[in-house]
This record gives sequence, C-alpha cells and structure tokens, in this order.
Amino acid sequence: MEFKEAKDQFSILGDGGRQRKSLLGYVVAIGNEGGGHLILGVKNKINPITGFRDIVGTKAIENIENTKSQIFRKINLRIQIEEFFINAKRVIVVIIPNHLIGQPIKFHGQYLMRVGEELQDMDSSTLRNILNEKLYDYSAEFCSEATLNDLDLNAINVLKNKWAEKTKNNSYLNFSNESLLEKLSLLKNKIITNAAIILLGNDEIINRYFPNSEFIFEWRIDINKINFDFRKNWRSAFLNIHNEIWDTVNSRNTRVPFRQGFFEKDIWSFDEYSIREAVLNAFAHREYKNRTEPVFLKLSPEKFSIKSPGGFLPGVTPENILFIEGKWRNRLLMETLERIGLVERAGVGLDRIFKNNIMDGKGMPDFSGSDPDYVVLDIPSKVQDINFVEYLQKISAEKQITFDEIDNIIFMENIRTVGKSDNKEKINKFIKLDLIEKVGLGRGVRYILSKDYYGFIDKKEEYTRRKWIDRNIQKELLLQYFKDHRRGKMSDFLRLFEERLTRRQIQGLLKILKAEEFIYFDGKPRSVDAFWKYKGN
Repeated sequence: MEFKEAKDQFSILGDGGRQRKSLLGYVVAIGNEGGGHLILGVKNKINPITGFRDIVGTKAIENIENTKSQIFRKINLRIQIEEFFINAKRVIVVIIPNHLIGQPIKFHGQYLMRVGEELQDMDSSTLRNILNEKLYDYSAEFCSEATLNDLDLNAINVLKNKWAEKTKNNSYLNFSNESLLEKLSLLKNKIITNAAIILLGNDEIINRYFPNSEFIFEWRIDINKINFDFRKNWRSAFLNIHNEIWDTVNSRNTRVPFRQGFFEKDIWSFDEYSIREAVLNAFAHREYKNRTEPVFLKLSPEKFSIKSPGGFLPGVTPENILFIEGKWRNRLLMETLERIGLVERAGVGLDRIFKNNIMDGKGMPDFSGSDPDYVVLDIPSKVQDINFVEYLQKISAEKQITFDEIDNIIFMENIRTVGKSDNKEKINKFIKLDLIEKVGLGRGVRYILSKDYYGFIDKKEEYTRRKWIDRNIQKELLLQYFKDHRRGKMSDFLRLFEERLTRRQIQGLLKILKAEEFIYFDGKPRSVDAFWKYKGN
C-alpha cells in the first residue's frame, strides 16, 4: 500500500513522463511488483501520538470513470477506484492489479518499480523475472528418446485406478496404456512427456533423465542434532512411492487424545492429509530443469519440514501464498495429479494444512525458511495449546463464527501468539463479539483473547498478566487482578507474578491495598475457604 496526502490535485498521466509520482507512475510501479493499493487523502507517516495515519482528505481524481479509462488506454490495465468519506473527509483508494503474465508495464517507455518511497527504473533482475513468467511448461515437454517401454506398469495401473476412482468411471480400467496416456495428455504421437516420466517412469529412465526427481528423508529424535537417526531416499516413479513416503512418516507418529464432551478423538503429531499434501505440492511445484537437488524431508518430534528446489513464482510470497490465485510451475504435472484426485489445484490443499494444524492446537505452519532458490514449509507437530482447540469449537457454536474460513482461524491464532493483526475489519468485528480485547494505546497497541478464554482454560492470572504487562507497577497489576476476578489467594498471586515476587513481597502489596481500602481478607488465616476480596463494585 502507498499512502499520499494529495490534498488538492494529483497528476493522472504524469505530464508526458516528466512526473513519475503520478497516478500512472504508481500504477505502473505497483502493478509491476504484484499489485496493491494507492490511497489518496491519507498521510504516509504514522502520527506518533495516535498511532494511526492522519486522514486529511483529497480533491484528486474528481472524475473517477474518466480516470479509469485514461489509465486503461495508456497501459491496457484495468484499475478500480473507490471513494470513501470518513468524518466528512474524502479518501480515494486505487486498486491496482498485477501486470499481465510476462508483460511488465511501461511508464512513458520506462519500466518502473518502487524503491522505498521513490519510483525508480526497474533493475535487470526484476525485469528478467517478469519476462520469464512466460516460460513454457517443462513438464509438458516431450522426451523424444523415451518410449512406452520405459514406463513402469505398476505405476500405470495406479494411474488408471486413481482416475477411475476420482471420476467414478470404471471404463478407464479397460483403456490400453497408450490410450490412457493420450487421454491425459501425457503422450502424443507415441512420444511421452517429462511429466509421464517422473510420474510413471521405471528406475532406469528416471536415473537417466531425472535423477533429481528424488526424495531424501531424515529423522532426528533431537531436532538440534547434526547427525540423523534414520535416513532413506526414493528415486522412482512418484505414483509408486507416494504411499511409502507417508508410511515412513507415519511409523514415527504419536497421538494426543482429546476429549470433546462425550467424544474423544486423536490428534496425531503428523496429520496424514497435511503431510501428503505437502509432499505432493513439493513434487508438483518444484523446479526440474537445470536443478540437481532432491526434495528434502526432515522429521523430528517438533516438526515436519519439507524443502523443494526452486523459489516462489513471481508475485508469490510467504505472506500472500494462502490468498493469491493459484500459479503452477509444472502445469501438466499439476493438472494430471488433480485429474486423478491426488491434489486440489485451487489452493484448497494449503488452506487445509493451515486449518488442520491450528485446529489441532499445534500453531501455524510457515514458509519463513524459504529463499529465492528453495521453498521451505515447516509444519509444527507438537500440540501447544489443546485448550485453544476446544475454545474455538465452543465459540464457533455460541457466536456463529465459522472456522471453515482460513482467515478467521489465522486471525485468532495471530492474536493468541503475537497479539497483532493488520486486518482492521476483523479486529473490530471480533472486539464487538467479545472474542478479543484491545490493550494499550498508539503504536504500542496490541490485542489479546478475551477474559472469557482465560476463564475457560482456568488461567485467570494469565489474563491479567497479559493485559497489564508492566511488571514494575506491581501494585496496579495486583489491583487489576482483583477488579477482573473479585477475589484471590496467595497461590493465585504467585502465578500472577510468575513467582518473581516472594510471598513476603506480595503480602506487602496486599497490606497497601488493604490500607487504601481496596481489598479485605475474608476468613480465617490459612483456611482453604479464606480469600482476599475486592471491595469495589
């Protein structure tokens, strides 16, 4: 997002190229880098007092429809423009799509990109990446020296059965091997494709043409160990080995029983759907041409990690991968896997990996270990907060909040773990539903799960501690505990201060609050029925 005050006017087409900081200039630069938003009438710098950007209003882009037409005629890119009035101040939001595949956009003959707050000439590397988006599908290329005899009959039978099962059409079982492969575009004029080899090839043809089509598995009991405790590799037709890969992972699986009402279910360290989907994605989306590396699978009691050659495709990042439209490096390979029911091409598979892991209380998978040469997906395997799982199910029933939507699940997980979110709409919605609370002001603002959650998991002292972080103000922290929970005893206060204060220090704070008539002691000393109680309303 780019914020501009633009109180009065804002150049539309950049005065014949002399004014880069114009609507056209920003549309070109932002469109060349994946798309985004240009917001006029809002200051870029955050107000240090309020913690927000100031809304100043704008008179720019008075004729919205004409402006959209001007931009389209100039660069053949359709933008959207929305107009808002906030406290009687006009704000314009320009929604800029990504450039067309393989076609960088020019600003009066110049390719632009953003560098900080500047619009600069695009560097050669970025330009090359955009131009290379039009590279052909390597998996659809033909291997002229390979024949049907180079394919593994067992793998072909797996292909037939999977396709018949997915389509519920058993006639495919009677197809000849040649007809089957032609129907799936894996064979043409008796010449087989690269996709056919890595899916169905015998070991000899794979070793000859695709020795990088390999999976290497390592198991470590201690994730920090350098040496592995077990290692195995597969270099064969993928349809012959994908079940064996899962079986190897599953043999190291452990379960955590989880009771929900009268029912008990198992939460497994390594969820079958998630592991299979991660392996399939790595196999289908990796880069095969000019790469020698295998796919690495690393397993430990803490996490499952999979590393595949080839970075993210242009426009895809670890931050937007769940929400960006599907992109495929090996389209024929991906389409074949989809047609036989092994993957969900629309991106649903990755959503379900994230959903399953969060709903099992293990935390969020992440791609933070990725770089331009590799995509790395880490899936936590340890249950971190079983109570959070039950709480999500509880509020789903009570508040009619559906957690089938991945963004709702990720939002709640981010609030639980880091107390931050950029989604203002969800923040406001979930505050109104009493599911989260705002803590602090300005730039230090953060969010926590509501008091109801900490009562549900029987950690009331954790709620007070998270809400009032400054442990130097011990008296105010203790007083806030009484305001939140009305009563407490020494064991509660020790947990509240994480046992950083001694009993004597806490007793001193209690005496101060008693002298100031905030609290009183009700009961006989050392009695299990005795509590310190709050006097206030």
